[in-house]
Amino acid sequence: MYSGRFWRGASIVTLLTALMLLACSGCEVVGVAANIVGPGDVPAAYAGLKGQRVAVVVWADPAVMMDHPRISADVATSLQHKFQQAQDAGVNELKGTKFLPTNQILRFQDAHPELQSDSAEQIALRLPVTRLVYVEVVSFSLHPNDSPDLSRGEAAANVKVIEVTNHKAKATYENDEISCAYPPNSPPEGLPNLDEQTVYHKSVDAMTTEVAKLFMSYEADTDTGQ
Repeated sequence: MYSGRFWRGASIVTLLTALMLLACSGCEVVGVAANIVGPGDVPAAYAGLKGQRVAVVVWADPAVMMDHPRISADVATSLQHKFQQAQDAGVNELKGTKFLPTNQILRFQDAHPELQSDSAEQIALRLPVTRLVYVEVVSFSLHPNDSPDLSRGEAAANVKVIEVTNHKAKATYENDEISCAYPPNSPPEGLPNLDEQTVYHKSVDAMTTEVAKLFMSYEADTDTGQ
């Protein structure tokens, strides 16, 4: 499942586009930080990023990439931005963590297409890191049942953490149950009159929020309408 096929569609042009779009979305992209300052009542699922050198790598299913060529870069940029915002807010689980810049990772992807069939463990050994956060976007859609008049962002992802010690890489955490929808309270068939670009970016934001929450404690959502 976790192959190295994250190279597809991940270009420097894509990164620049993602950064521009990220800037346009403002504070909503880093909304997770609002719920994780100070001790939370939901503990981190994986708390091993503290003080480590970390890379965030994203791969998307080819079918997803066909419909959304920017998805890998957009998800990587959004997730890393959330990590940075949480770190700046003083989240304990990210104290002393150093993140490899997203543009450096994308350059690596472009420079080494021959590694696209390698495992996440093999990829981790090629990067100057002690932890690899590997995200696989397995599905991403904006229109339920391919209806162009109704919109509802739906995304699912798998997450894997690779720890590198003494030049050996080992998967120490996996989560195959990341999912989200935007708008969160919309009916399964979707809603009319929603801007497609807004649904896209809000869906990316919702997905990366769920991923970021795996790595830090946060306050439980008490809104039963979610």
